[in-house]
Amino acid sequence: MIRNIARNFRTLFGTAAKVLLLLLACTALGVATVYPLWYFATSAPVAYTVAMLVIIAAAVLFIAGRRIRAAGLMATLNVMLRIAVVAAGIVSCVALVMHGRRLLALPVVLAAIVLYGVLSFGRDKR
Repeated sequence: MIRNIARNFRTLFGTAAKVLLLLLACTALGVATVYPLWYFATSAPVAYTVAMLVIIAAAVLFIAGRRIRAAGLMATLNVMLRIAVVAAGIVSCVALVMHGRRLLALPVVLAAIVLYGVLSFGRDKR
């Protein structure tokens, strides 16, 4: 009975030690990662901004390239064209309303809806 209790306590303390070591390792890794980035950002903010923008742009281009390759160029262009039609319709409508031409905004919205419908549903899906 005492051996069983001792073994269970040893397992309990061993698990607690592993958790503490894992917590310590995560903290050390976090400090080792964040401190140089913080120092770089505070000592050279322009260089840090340029470096981060380059890294983010490279990641976006890489992911976009993989998705375009997987979906196909025509499907990607079709999606981009639909997004452009919706965005142009919204921007044009808002601009017309803000300039006091509310009556002209209605045909723009209707034209954008019709054009989106033609692009989405009026053609063969290949």
